Amino acid sequence: MIAVYIIVGIIALFLIVAAFAGTRWSYEKSVLINAPVEKVWTHVSTLHACNQWSPWMEKDPKIKLQYSGTDGTPGASFSWDSADKNVGAGNQTITRVTPNSEIDSRIEFLRPFKGKGDAYLLLTVERAVTRVSWGIESSTPYPMNILKLFGVIEKNMNKDFTHGLNKLKGLCEN
Repeated sequence: MIAVYIIVGIIALFLIVAAFAGTRWSYEKSVLINAPVEKVWTHVSTLHACNQWSPWMEKDPKIKLQYSGTDGTPGASFSWDSADKNVGAGNQTITRVTPNSEIDSRIEFLRPFKGKGDAYLLLTVERAVTRVSWGIESSTPYPMNILKLFGVIEKNMNKDFTHGLNKLKGLCEN
């Protein structure tokens, strides 16, 4: 009987901690690129261009992509569908564009987990180099939001964002 109380207590503690953890999270990673902002912009200003360095596109050579709208403008979107569980399915729509400076988008994840997020790519000039900051803001539903307390989100995002930004750097500096 004591074991049941201990288990119930652990579950209750888990749920209480998750309730106070909050569901919102954000992540941002930056890289310095030795190229003019105009050159870097050509590699981030459209969905097609971003998919050339996206860390998720190379995970599944059989990924199905579908584009709509005028790429590089608000309202343009693409959807993806992959059997790879690390890629899943979803869509991304450009929401705002500030030439040579910022592109914002809304991402809807359908698989393996449902979710929505707001992503951005921000370009700033720093002493003859271009800083690219790539970020996302989203939320994780209760009680799974407790994962953010253990750094799971940051660990996964860091790996993929670092890989993608390094590919972007290579494209821009060649």
